[in-house]
Amino acid sequence: MNSLVLRSCWFSLSALVVALVGCGSSGPPGPEQLPTVPASGTVMYRGTPIGNASVSFQRSDGKAVSVATTGADGKFSLMTYGDKTGAPAGDYRVTVAVSGAVEIEPGVLAPEPPGGFQSPIPLRYADPTQTDLVVNIPEAGNTSITLDLK
Repeated sequence: MNSLVLRSCWFSLSALVVALVGCGSSGPPGPEQLPTVPASGTVMYRGTPIGNASVSFQRSDGKAVSVATTGADGKFSLMTYGDKTGAPAGDYRVTVAVSGAVEIEPGVLAPEPPGGFQSPIPLRYADPTQTDLVVNIPEAGNTSITLDLK
């Protein structure tokens, strides 16, 4: 075997070993995950439940973001850290956004209507700097949050 091929093989093997050793779980810990409590409710606009809305609760200290999507009845149940039900206790600024896109079959969206999609709720609720929705989730949890959009 010529020396160039041997060096190339040695380099490749060394890189593989370094990569495999670096894949261990001994790295620094991820961000602290606070305990969650039950948190769910309903989104209403002018007395009507708002379905298919994305709801996001941003904790005031920045330590958690909890999200949900409303059902046709406007009801939602928050999830945090990707897989934990509920939300950590604390104060939250809340955003609500509704997409006009409609799935007409799995993976296929309806064409955009003339003039574009129109949100059924005021756009200020989708902007974290403009929303006036503020919610406190107590240590015992809250399963009756009503987000009453005006």
